[in-house]
Amino acid sequence: MRLLNKLLVTGGLVVSTGPLCFMAAAQDYVDLEAEAAAREAAGMSAPQDPYGAQPAQAYPVTTYGVDSSAAGPAGSGAYSAAAPVAGAAAGSGGSGLGNLFLQVQQLQQEVMRLNGKVEEQAHELRQLKEQSLQRYMDLDKRLSEGGASTAPGGAATAAPAPAPAVPTADAAGSGGAEQPGEKAAYDAAYALVVGRQFDSAVQAFQQFLEDFPDGRYAPNAYYWLGELYLVVQPPALENARQAFALLVNQYPEHAKTADALYKLGKVQYMKGNREKARSYLDLVIQQYASSNPAVVKLARDFIADNNL
Repeated sequence: MRLLNKLLVTGGLVVSTGPLCFMAAAQDYVDLEAEAAAREAAGMSAPQDPYGAQPAQAYPVTTYGVDSSAAGPAGSGAYSAAAPVAGAAAGSGGSGLGNLFLQVQQLQQEVMRLNGKVEEQAHELRQLKEQSLQRYMDLDKRLSEGGASTAPGGAATAAPAPAPAVPTADAAGSGGAEQPGEKAAYDAAYALVVGRQFDSAVQAFQQFLEDFPDGRYAPNAYYWLGELYLVVQPPALENARQAFALLVNQYPEHAKTADALYKLGKVQYMKGNREKARSYLDLVIQQYASSNPAVVKLARDFIADNNL
């Protein structure tokens, strides 16, 4: 009986403690699962391999007297290993800006070079125009100071007395009679040509032709108007053509007619009429081969130089 009682007591203890053990085991499982969930929610990763790849670490900032602007974010007190990458990117951008600045400098130098070349060519063109005008002024002065001049009747007369400082008209043979005040007006207009006051000279000769349309010096006024229209800025090619044509048509025997005919050829060339230019120059060569060899040479040289 006593043995039976002991067995029953022992069995009861086993039965009574069994659920407690099961509950303890279950409690351990629940705690582990909750802990794993908590770690996952907190962003904690699983233990890492100590021999695997390690992330970049932050180190305390040490400037050694150098500007600390290269350090990490303010207040971090650390220098990130990724900072050199950003610095390399910034250096690449700086190199691009440097190349762009160099290209801009090169373009500016090229523009300055071209501007200088244009100014040089413009200066040479002005010199050529002034030299051409000076050549005809010298011719006008030589004709007025000496040599035979053609009278209205066509007979040669003796050389006139030395001219004053400002030359007057050259051979005015086919012009009309000199009118009162005409010579003074012509000399005043011509003085403006000598003084390189071209715009004022144009106005003066225009006024002269209005006041003395049939005067002794009218042919010379037409000639100088044609010359002046070529040297004013911008050149008035059509006005020059008309002035030279009036001289050639109205005063075919005048001493300036050969020069005016040659100028008509040049004006037509400047206007792009090559055939008309050649016809005028050929006319100069045909009509003045013996009487005016200087103008004939100019016509031949112009034809050769411009492949007319």
